[in-house]
Amino acid sequence: MLRLAGCLLVLTGTVGFAKKICEDVKQHLETLKQLRSIFENMKYYIAYQKATIPETLWKLSHKGDSAFADAFREIYESVYEEGESFPVVWKKQMEQTLQNTVLTAEEKNMVMDFPSSLGFMEGNAQAGALDELLREIDGHIEDLSAEQKSKTKMIMSLGTAAGILISILLL
Repeated sequence: MLRLAGCLLVLTGTVGFAKKICEDVKQHLETLKQLRSIFENMKYYIAYQKATIPETLWKLSHKGDSAFADAFREIYESVYEEGESFPVVWKKQMEQTLQNTVLTAEEKNMVMDFPSSLGFMEGNAQAGALDELLREIDGHIEDLSAEQKSKTKMIMSLGTAAGILISILLL
């Protein structure tokens, strides 16, 4: 009876572990989509409303309840009110914000390097620079979406199979 209970616990644990891995992939995809939405809104504010970068960040800080909204508010206050350098403040705040995300190092660097692509360009050129960043994010989203379906099935199957194999070995 104890062996059967142990087998069920092992099976539950392996399936739960596999499900957690699948949820991380899903969260990764959702974070990328959130970043795409942020940069699309940023492009809109810069290109069509002719807002400056600090004004854009202020508007974005009121749009959501995410950690990004808090970071944007901090960046706005540091740049607009205290006169600090935008690239320096952006890097500091984004390092803290992206620290606990499931993004890859390449994706984090893409977000961290955002200010260097802007320079001192006028609004339309800044919107064009955002287009390049959006294309990169879209590429990552497409790749991850294609992988997600097959990976989810494979990971869940392997988790279940591993649980069954370990249970058989315990019996």
